[in-house]
Amino acid sequence: MTRPLTSKHLATLGLLAALCACAQAAQAAQTAQAAFPDRPVRVIVPFPAGGSTDLVARALSVELGKALGQPVVVENKPGAGSLVGSELVARAAPDGYTLLMAGLSNVFLPHVHANLKWNPLTDYEYIGLVADLPNVIAVNAKTPYRTLAELVAADKARPGTLSFGSAGTATPSHLVCEMVNHRLGTKMQHLPYKGNAPAVNDLMAGHIPVMCNNLGGTLPYMQGGQIRILAQTGKSRSPAAPDIPTFAELGVAGLDTGLWVGLAAPKGTPQQIVATLNQALAKAMALPKTRDKLARLGATPLPTQAADFHQRVAEDRRAWEPVLKNVDLKGN
Repeated sequence: MTRPLTSKHLATLGLLAALCACAQAAQAAQTAQAAFPDRPVRVIVPFPAGGSTDLVARALSVELGKALGQPVVVENKPGAGSLVGSELVARAAPDGYTLLMAGLSNVFLPHVHANLKWNPLTDYEYIGLVADLPNVIAVNAKTPYRTLAELVAADKARPGTLSFGSAGTATPSHLVCEMVNHRLGTKMQHLPYKGNAPAVNDLMAGHIPVMCNNLGGTLPYMQGGQIRILAQTGKSRSPAAPDIPTFAELGVAGLDTGLWVGLAAPKGTPQQIVATLNQALAKAMALPKTRDKLARLGATPLPTQAADFHQRVAEDRRAWEPVLKNVDLKGN
């Protein structure tokens, strides 16, 4: 004779069913992670096409895709000094299929947008650094300024009459020129653009006399004779531009860091997936083909370990925060 099920029996059966469901979900998650990636991975560049971050992402994407066994698609999501694209990734599903080509601008964003509901520094899983690009100060080749000293002297003779272009407010190209103002007492006025490429176009056309930009986005136009580069950031001269002095050589302290870029995933991405991405990144970066592409951009490959990424962010926070507090990042 079958006994009727009591409430205790029903509760036990419910618990067993719940445990089975949890086990099945965990097994499904492990299977999904083990199969990662099984579709294309997209890398979000939070700047317009043609800028340094975009060029580095595209130089890396093909070989990274081969290492992952799936295509890597670069998508440009510019806006608000990298805020739009950076936030898109921070809020994306943490499954490894939406990555950010993060950069130095992530250090600046908290100083620009005080009421962010996410943290541009901590709401990511750092996969690994990719490359470092020097920033430069450049002038239109038809201007009379052949050295940084001549540019400074011209500005001090008529304070505030010279303007400099940048990729946008609170971007590295903006803040390098602000550092020059801060260190040398110049009064150059900021003209923000929506990305490096349109600013470079106006510099070459003579609409602006000065621009701070990354080396990779400026070097071809210096070689073509349209632009003159006066100084570059970094502890030493870039092999791609050995004739251009560093700011430190010219007596300008505080500009020994370049524009680093690295891959990041949304916070909460499983560590197994992060490890898979890191291994693929290291494999792609070890290829001479990738390193040659980066060298042509004036970029120096960086260590791909996540620990190095964390250390670089911490170092740049310490180096830049005193400057950021003295610059009006919201009023420019």
